[in-house]
Amino acid sequence: MTRNYNRNPLRIFIGVGHGGTDPGAVNHKLGLTEAGINLSVALLMQTDLRRHGVQVKLSRSVDEEDRLKEEIAECNAYAPDFAVELHTNAGGGTGFEVYCQLEPWEHSKPSMEMARLFDTNVCKYLGADTRGLKTDRSLGWLNQVQAPCILVENFFLDGPNALWYSQPEQLEKLSRAYVRSILEYYGIAYIPDGSVSLRYQIVGADDSVKDYVCPAVLVNGSHYVHLRQMAKSLGLAVYYEETTRKILLYPPESYTESGVQNRLVKNSEYTTDMDRVMAGLDVLTNAAVEGT
Repeated sequence: MTRNYNRNPLRIFIGVGHGGTDPGAVNHKLGLTEAGINLSVALLMQTDLRRHGVQVKLSRSVDEEDRLKEEIAECNAYAPDFAVELHTNAGGGTGFEVYCQLEPWEHSKPSMEMARLFDTNVCKYLGADTRGLKTDRSLGWLNQVQAPCILVENFFLDGPNALWYSQPEQLEKLSRAYVRSILEYYGIAYIPDGSVSLRYQIVGADDSVKDYVCPAVLVNGSHYVHLRQMAKSLGLAVYYEETTRKILLYPPESYTESGVQNRLVKNSEYTTDMDRVMAGLDVLTNAAVEGT
């Protein structure tokens, strides 16, 4: 179910309902607040989405005032590809709920499709009951956000299963179901446990270039792997080529990084001190400058 979006990376806005002096729904017996649950899920989603290279903005990242009017204004200013507002239900019921935009709102179709994915994946990955897709024309989030959006009710804070839902492992499963839904909608494969295959090249002294693959971790849209330690054990250095976005491992006795030329240059091409200085490979010392 691949969808086109206008930018790379994908931009997602997460509205974190309530906060500060407004705790939302409260379960005094369990010591739970809606504002706290919403923030926990939002932070988990942010981490998971970012490691997939998705750009994410939260309406709040701490327990602070977060009025709906400001949330909507912030979301519209961010101009996301998609937006989701997080809430946690009250009223003694059970199950997950998701609200979508209605026609004739221009974004009603993608909103409904995303809502269906959220509903399906919460049932699939959390093993929880869902209450199906909902609509409510009075919800300001759905009729004032100028982008495809949905509003979710995580679970019932005062329901019979509140203790189970609020456990860290269940909140993680819930957030992962949300993330999977967003990625699935945009045709981005979900990468379990942060593991990815990172491609890189090794440049040989004879100018040969070989392709390799190694396991890496994607965090905040960047790849992390112990390449430098691995390269050192092989007697190699690591260079990132900005123009081609390639990672190169090279023998330092044969190549040098040129900050001026923004590339690797072969040492044998610049044999004299003057050659190396003019090529931006060495920095002139003060003594050398004074002697000229």
